[in-house]
Amino acid sequence: MKNRANPTEIVLKDLPLDGRDFTYVRETGELNEALKDLIHDNDYQVKFRLTPVGNAYSLKGEMTTQMDLQCSKCASDLKFPVAAKLNELIVVEEPVGKGDQFSRANHAHELQDSGPDYLMLENEGFKVTDYIHEVVALAEPIQPTCPPENAAECATALQNIERDWLSVGEGAGKTIKANPFQVLEKMKLKG
Repeated sequence: MKNRANPTEIVLKDLPLDGRDFTYVRETGELNEALKDLIHDNDYQVKFRLTPVGNAYSLKGEMTTQMDLQCSKCASDLKFPVAAKLNELIVVEEPVGKGDQFSRANHAHELQDSGPDYLMLENEGFKVTDYIHEVVALAEPIQPTCPPENAAECATALQNIERDWLSVGEGAGKTIKANPFQVLEKMKLKG
C-alpha cells in the first residue's frame, strides 16, 4: 500500500490521541475509481476527522458531490446534489466464531438524525473507499425529480407525454381516463 497523505485504508490503531483530519477531492484522485459508477466525472469533496474515543473511534465530517440522474416525471437530465453529514462511531470487534450466535433487537436509531450512527469492523483497517461509496449510494433517491425552480417545465413536459399504452381494442388511440380496469369486464373465461 502506498503511503499517501490521505490513504484509502486507515489503520485505526495508528491514529494520534487528538485525532487526524482527512480530505479527499477529485484532484488528488484517491476516491475517483471507487465513486466512478455513482458520480461519473462530477467533482466531490470529502472532509472528516477520525478521533479515538475509548475503545472506539469517532468519525465526524461532511461530503458533497453531484449525481447525473434523470427526472422520474419528465425524463430530463439533471444534476442531483448530494450533501451528507458524516457522524459515525466505529467499533472494532472480533468476528463471530463458528458455532457462536449473534442476535440484536431491532432498534429505531436509524430514524434519529441528531446522534451518531455506528459501524462494526472486524479489524483495525477502515476502508474509506467502501464507506464513502455507500454514503453516496444511499443518498440516491428512488424517484429523482427536477429541482423546484424547474417544476413548471417538468409539469408541462409531463402533460405532453402521450400514453398510447393505455389504449385498448376498439378505442385504439383513445386513452382510458375514468377506469383503467374497465377492459376487464369485456374479458370472459372459457371453461
